[in-house]
Amino acid sequence: MTQSFATVLAADGQEILDWQRSTIVDALFFHAARTPDLKVYTLLGDGENETDTVTASEIAAQATALAVWLKRMLEPGARVLLLYESSLDYIRGLLGCLCAGLVPVSGVYPKAFGARDRFVALRDDVEAAAVIGNRSILTEFQKVCPDKVDGSRFLWIPTDKIRPSAKYESVAHPLPTDVALIQYTSGSTRTPRGVLLTHRNIAHNLFRQAEAFGYRQGDCGVNWLPLSHDMGLIGGALMTLATGGRCILLPPEAVAEKPIRWLQAISRYRATLSGGPNFAYGMCVRSIAPEDVASLDLSCWEVAFNGAEYIRAETMQSFTERFASSGFDERAFFACYGLAEATLLVTASERGQGVSFREFSRDGLAHGHALPPRDILDRRLLAGCGRPPSDIIVRIADGDTETALPDGDVGEIRIHSPGVATGYVSRPVENSRVFEGHVAGEEGTFLRTGDRGFLLDGTLYVTGRQDNRIKLGDSVLDPEDIIACLGAFEADIRLFSTAVFDETIEDKTSLVLVTELPSGSDGDLTQLGKAIGETICTHFPTRRCRVVFLRASAILKTPSGKIRAAETKNELLQGNIPILGEYTHSPAGSGQVRILKIAEGKM
Repeated sequence: MTQSFATVLAADGQEILDWQRSTIVDALFFHAARTPDLKVYTLLGDGENETDTVTASEIAAQATALAVWLKRMLEPGARVLLLYESSLDYIRGLLGCLCAGLVPVSGVYPKAFGARDRFVALRDDVEAAAVIGNRSILTEFQKVCPDKVDGSRFLWIPTDKIRPSAKYESVAHPLPTDVALIQYTSGSTRTPRGVLLTHRNIAHNLFRQAEAFGYRQGDCGVNWLPLSHDMGLIGGALMTLATGGRCILLPPEAVAEKPIRWLQAISRYRATLSGGPNFAYGMCVRSIAPEDVASLDLSCWEVAFNGAEYIRAETMQSFTERFASSGFDERAFFACYGLAEATLLVTASERGQGVSFREFSRDGLAHGHALPPRDILDRRLLAGCGRPPSDIIVRIADGDTETALPDGDVGEIRIHSPGVATGYVSRPVENSRVFEGHVAGEEGTFLRTGDRGFLLDGTLYVTGRQDNRIKLGDSVLDPEDIIACLGAFEADIRLFSTAVFDETIEDKTSLVLVTELPSGSDGDLTQLGKAIGETICTHFPTRRCRVVFLRASAILKTPSGKIRAAETKNELLQGNIPILGEYTHSPAGSGQVRILKIAEGKM
């Protein structure tokens, strides 16, 4: 049985799906019909060896078979939690739900810390009717997770044994306006929210991603980011499905254990597209020995995207210096900005152009204006996160007056786009505030991102989160900037596991920096605390800085690796996180130190 598709001609003359009239299900069968034998997904289960692979036609058949099975047990439109590791089964499960007319719910990674609590919270918040996953994982979770509070029916459905049928089976044909996916946010600054994404939201964003990345026929991606996270799922797995490309998948824990596996996969499969948050590039520099660099050929890597967290010039420079001999070209670096509420991508730089950094006045930004720095201590280096596609409108707004701010003024980033979600699950009041924002003089509604930044010459610069800001007198400081000025201590502390917040003592507000020490660290914490405190007090208008040292992995993080600063602060205040040592520094020199000796100075 043949299926017709809504298509248009791309700039290169290739026939592609019309995103305005197509869905993820259309993309699945479109590529199954045109490139049936293309190996779409390959899994390196241990990070090195192929353990699962599937062609375009095979995954369409597998999704259809799962859909037939699910339709026997669940009503159309039912919400189904996905509980898989980052494997091909995750993709099969998601596509099976869509082909059955169900709504998959993404956001739980089984191996992440706190996964069981997160699973229960998401299950109850989204009012899921079922969970699908591999039997071993479901059995483990079912033993320890309590039943639903309201006592409603909830199915645990293992999908290991389902095999495609030889005969044609009908599948659902959702409309572009139908909800395709509920993607939960990471929860770095607040309770995770379920973002309602339609097929049109996703189709639009995937089309714009392909456009921004300069996608070419034959491009191959390597993805090690969790599929339960928007960057891994939409930017990795679904991007591959939409473009008809190839994707090599690695489990996140395999890369965390041995980061060279990520680069080995790029080298081995001649991948052109891959990336991750800034910390991933630093992880490679720190852990890959110089003698292992020679075994890599990274000359194929054309788009090394960097997003989801603060982009540091020092990290990118160190990565380039370390891997230039392996053929890595710094022009491959690709900056982007996005968020789950806008499906994913909002702005991006250009393929092959690298990332541009500009110097700004730290004091100027603290007072809301992008100005040239007065001197080296006043210098803050920011990455340009590129420009939005033609049909995405980005404005910088004053939170009090709702007016658009001129170029170079810092305010809240607001977005009007076909990719903006319809809202959060079961949060009508918050939906009105977040998704129905306005900008004076502009038509339509704008997404209030909660991020702060500014536009300059059409390029977006992100300075930080609104709810993470620290107010000291008349200055507004971004924790990311405070951490960024500590580059000289990269060998002494884990910069990617560092948080900053404020504390008030005797009506005076000061800074607290909480950082993890590398495993095996045996340095003098008094001198280290003093040096860090001096650096912070020199760069920022604070009369006091407390530096707190923790064990590795002590700081609370989301499943995608983002720091949960507020929760870390609360746990510290309640004494629930052991402190290895702390040093309080003030410019007057009245430093106070409290060091706990543990295991003969070894951490």
